[in-house]
Amino acid sequence: MTNQVGNRKKILKLENKAWIFSSLLLSFFILVPILIVFSRIFIDKSETFIYLWKTLLLDYTLNTIYLVFLTSFFSLILGIIPAWVISIYQFPFRKFYDIILFLPLAIPTYIMAFTYSDILSFTGPLQSFLRNNINSIYPLFNNDYLQIELLGIFLALSLSPYIYSVSRVSFSMIGSSYLDISKNLGLSSFKTFWKIILPLSRPAIFAGLFLVIMEVLNEYGAVKYFGVNTFTTGIFRSWFSFGDINSAIQLSSVLILFVLIILILENLSVLKSKFNYKTNSNLNNLISLSNYKSIFANVLCFFSFLISFLIPLVFIFINSLKSIDKVDLWNLFELTQNSLSISIISALIVVFLATFFEYCEKLSNNNLSKVINRFISLGYAIPGAVVALGLIIFVTGFNDYLKSKYVIGSFSMMIYALVVRFLAVGKSPVKTSFEKQPESFNETGKIIGFYPLKLFQKIHLPININALIIAFIVCFVDLMKELPITLILRPFNFDTLATQTYEFAIEEMLMQSSIYSLTIVTICSFMLLVLRNMINFSSNASRS
Repeated sequence: MTNQVGNRKKILKLENKAWIFSSLLLSFFILVPILIVFSRIFIDKSETFIYLWKTLLLDYTLNTIYLVFLTSFFSLILGIIPAWVISIYQFPFRKFYDIILFLPLAIPTYIMAFTYSDILSFTGPLQSFLRNNINSIYPLFNNDYLQIELLGIFLALSLSPYIYSVSRVSFSMIGSSYLDISKNLGLSSFKTFWKIILPLSRPAIFAGLFLVIMEVLNEYGAVKYFGVNTFTTGIFRSWFSFGDINSAIQLSSVLILFVLIILILENLSVLKSKFNYKTNSNLNNLISLSNYKSIFANVLCFFSFLISFLIPLVFIFINSLKSIDKVDLWNLFELTQNSLSISIISALIVVFLATFFEYCEKLSNNNLSKVINRFISLGYAIPGAVVALGLIIFVTGFNDYLKSKYVIGSFSMMIYALVVRFLAVGKSPVKTSFEKQPESFNETGKIIGFYPLKLFQKIHLPININALIIAFIVCFVDLMKELPITLILRPFNFDTLATQTYEFAIEEMLMQSSIYSLTIVTICSFMLLVLRNMINFSSNASRS
């Protein structure tokens, strides 16, 4: 009996080492495209890069910083205020707004920018109405709306749900005792919010803000359409206009340094902002609003929903009806099929890898697994164009052996880049779920005689299945909207709904692009509603 137990322990140790080794090998393939780009900062600069450094690099840097600031500022306003109102106060239609305020995530940033630029254009509904009906004030609105300031607002409309979602959770967790103390101290609602609630929620808000910043740095379609020079447009220009992939890579390496600075600042801010506070033991302890205050709360929430989702959706829908006779429906079907296949396959691989890495860490519980898990999330902090360039360099060495048709410009290569980019997105809900499981589950499984694979199959998979589904949906929505990686790495004559929308828009054929935009928004909205129901189900189950 003693020998059997000893042999079992030896086998378990060997299997654990095998899992750790496998995770280390997989992490290498995930990180190597990023490391390759970063290493290029140390090589000799090309003539194109020197030219860009002297003429346009300052413009790239200032515009990128300014756009990040504008988008962050408006995202914080549009995200925090509705989250505070819904988390603290009770008013009619509150639950309805809590659901629909997530929906702007269904509208990609580039579609939001294309749509609003069309609405505000000379022939758009706003200027046409003012020109025909209120001619006296029309000159005040007769302007070029393709400016960086408005671009920042349009991006914020699409990205503010990142702030809203984390703020909503954080505000709901704050115990009612803090509100009672503030009342006893005679603090107004605004002072309570500013001096107590915001400091307590700062780590969560910074986490949401980090996602917003990463999305702005990754943005290409909208900034290209608006003619704003950023690092991402510079990378594309270096490669496709100048034909110099080395200068594009070197620009990417500079951008990685920029991202690393943001990562360091984000970590420092979170560390300095950590508070220990009691969570809300009574989640239904909401403050009822009087009639006129409830009307104000409804107006505030509806206005946020109106400008960030309803107006662009209605405008896209109307344009789709106007242009439906010009659309090749079979082409629409094929592009939808392409987008769905890419999104489903990539999301499935992401969920598999995220689960694998989290289970390895849970299984081994050592520092090496923790370090691996932290570093494989870097992909989301790096713009898609940078990931694509790093991957091209990485696989170029295999080209003679594998032949170009199997590597460069292939479907598999595009999937590879998408997985590297969005692995962190899928890992977040999986990580949260695994962290909730006590260590006793593993110990019990080992006593029963379960080896790692069977332990996962019998115990961890059933417990974490909801988190895996949530991770899949989150990844799927992001992948449906993705543009830069697909533009760079798609196979010849291979288009998606996102690339078709962009190509029509860049040619000023916004009406023709509407049906493709509407398809993306419809699919993503449906998946977000499913996601919301899944989250509510998981929350109710955990409370029970």
